[in-house]
Formats: sequence, structure tokens, C-alpha cells
Amino acid sequence: MSSEIESTAWVGDRPWHGLGVEVAEPMSSVEAIRAGGLDWEVEKRPLWTADAEGKPTIDVETHMAIVRKTDNSKLGIVGANYVPVQNKDSFEFMDALVDEGLMRYHVVGSLRGGQRIWLLGKIGQSDILPKDTLDRYLLLWNTHDGSGALRALFTSVRVVCANTARIALSQGKGEGVYLRHTTNIKNRLEKAKEVLGLANKEFDLFVEFAQALSKLKMSAANFEKFSEFLVPDNPEAESNTRAENTRMELSNLFTDGRGQDLPGVRGTGWAAYSAVVEFANYFRSSRGGDAAQERRFESSLFGSGDQLIQKSVGFLQKAMRAA
Repeated sequence: MSSEIESTAWVGDRPWHGLGVEVAEPMSSVEAIRAGGLDWEVEKRPLWTADAEGKPTIDVETHMAIVRKTDNSKLGIVGANYVPVQNKDSFEFMDALVDEGLMRYHVVGSLRGGQRIWLLGKIGQSDILPKDTLDRYLLLWNTHDGSGALRALFTSVRVVCANTARIALSQGKGEGVYLRHTTNIKNRLEKAKEVLGLANKEFDLFVEFAQALSKLKMSAANFEKFSEFLVPDNPEAESNTRAENTRMELSNLFTDGRGQDLPGVRGTGWAAYSAVVEFANYFRSSRGGDAAQERRFESSLFGSGDQLIQKSVGFLQKAMRAA
């Protein structure tokens, strides 16, 4: 197991990152947390400064440490009023969708020694072209280092090549839906269905966007302009070899990437978008074996990989309006 991913488990189709242990039967959130090694709790503990000999001197009243109770590992520093959401509470409200057959838990895991936890639930499929299908997912994401709140994000996975990307077409939806834990069963069901409804609206918009891209013709010359927009040369750099290599890799994926040989894909805006997503998922520079793949996974959802994907969306939207 890599240094980035601490634990993970999955049901059904093998997840895109290729890591973790397979669980043979469908999961509830409790079963998912147990299978994925997330059956632990965190707590707030006081902070203080120390003198040169390491003896406590001054209490830090404004902040506290988040510590995992099972092994006393420090996960983050938070404000004194911060209320941690336990793993068992992070995903429980989505069980209502599983119980009604509206979602199936697929992957659960922990990154960075417990600082990040996630649970992926499949909510459906959509065809972009007759042989090109996207899986629809809700990604529930929580942090224990104080960097963010529990939220649900909308992600797609292109079945033919297991590329994942956030759905972020609508303004303000890129960060997903922020969630509050509630113990009221009725409120949990209502909130879960609200999140599902929002997700499906966003997916419907994305499917329209992807299908429109499949009708947008893109020549090699236009793709060159596209890649230069995404990865421009630095006029102040002594060498732009890295940018040139990245553009070459994107060009190779545009013509020969996974899924580009499907009927109706090659030479389209959809082929261009898919090349960028595949690059962000599998080829973007990141050192270190499995750890590199896990960094790319997180980057493709929240970091520079996602920024590259969203930059491509902006370019392609303008291209469609100009066509």
C-alpha cells in the first residue's frame, strides 16, 4: 500500500486507481467503513507551547489538535470551536439512498494517514455515444485536518478507460454540496434525496455538454491551439521542454488514447476533453509508484489536475459557441 493511501476497499467493478481490497457483497455505510479500515474516531486535544527543554509552558486556547484515538496520530490543527465529524457519521445519511435502491456504495478509503476519507457511490449511467458510457457517482469527502468540511461532489468515470473527473459546469457547483450531520432519520432521507437530485441535474448538464462536444469537429491544428492554451510556453524560462513534452503527450492521447477509437469519438471536442482527463488521471507528472497514482487521483478532483480539466472545459465551451 502506498504512502498516500492508508486503506481502501471496493465492491463490484475495480476502481480506477487499481488499489485496495475487494469486498464480495454490497455494503452499507457501516460495512463500508469497517471494510475500508475507517472504523476509528478522532477527538480534539489541547495544545501548548514548550520551553527549550520541552516542558509545557503556555496553553494555546485558540486552537486544538485533531488526534486519532486508536494510535494517537495527529491529523491536524483546528480552531477551538471546530466540531469533528466522525467517520461513522460522515456517510450514514446516504444509506437512505442505498436502502431505496438509488445508489450503490463502490469504493471507500483513507488518504494521508487519515487526514482525508472518502466514499464513492454509483447512482447511474449515461451514454455519450452508443458505445461510450459514463458512470455517475456521488463522492462523499471529509477531512480531519481542518482543511474542509464534509461535502458531496459529483464525479463521472468514463467506463472504457476508467478516467474520473469532477462535474463542475454550473457556477458554484465545483465545490459540491456542503453537508451537516443530523441524527433525524427524516432529515437524513430528505437531505440525501436533495443531494441526489442536484447531482442528477448536474450530470444531465454534463451529458448535454459531452454530447455536444462529440459533434464539434477538431482538427489537428485546432488541437494544437487547444494544447498551447492549456500548457503555454513560459517566455522567461530558459527551456520549455517540459511544456513541449506535455503538449506532445496530450496530442498522443487525442489520437491514440483509450476510447479514442470508439465510433464517433476521434477528431472531436469530446476526444480533446477525454485526452485531458486521461492525462490528469494517468500521465501527469507525479513521483513515486502507487503514491504517485494516489496523488493524481486527488489532484484530478481538487488540485492542479482538476484545474487543467476545468481550463479545458472553458476553452471547449467557447469553441462550441463559436462553431
